[in-house]
Amino acid sequence: MKAKRKSTGGQIAELAPALLILFIVILFPMVDIMYLGIGYCAGWYLNQMTVRACSTVKTSEYPAAEANMKTAWESSGLALFTRAGVVQNKASTVNYGTSVDRETGKPMQMVQVDTQVAITPFLSLGGVPFMAAMNIDGLTRPIIFRYVDKRPLEETNEN
Repeated sequence: MKAKRKSTGGQIAELAPALLILFIVILFPMVDIMYLGIGYCAGWYLNQMTVRACSTVKTSEYPAAEANMKTAWESSGLALFTRAGVVQNKASTVNYGTSVDRETGKPMQMVQVDTQVAITPFLSLGGVPFMAAMNIDGLTRPIIFRYVDKRPLEETNEN
């Protein structure tokens, strides 16, 4: 004989597993991905601040400019919110192709800043049993973003 299903109250038993799947598979990773987007923008901001500061000082003053921008960025709300750590923030001078400065006849130079920032996940899913074994950057462990930017050198070390 076939058992008849009741028309009321049976669906509530399916709610808990559905919510568990919804939270673990969709909601928590989505919140982490949005958080990583904010972290990426915060690291980009540090790179832009540093390249702007280094383009206006002499080459010998790059370390001071890098340190000042790193300190200013680390005390800002973006870095504090994203719990970001600076792995590398290094400026160097590179030639701009074969272009030559009309006034001096020397190759045109640009300042290049290489920045690496480590962002810790907002909600680390490393405690979830099946996610811990996957080692996904940004979801179960910190992720490192790398930025490289160039800007024309305004201070040519000649004056």
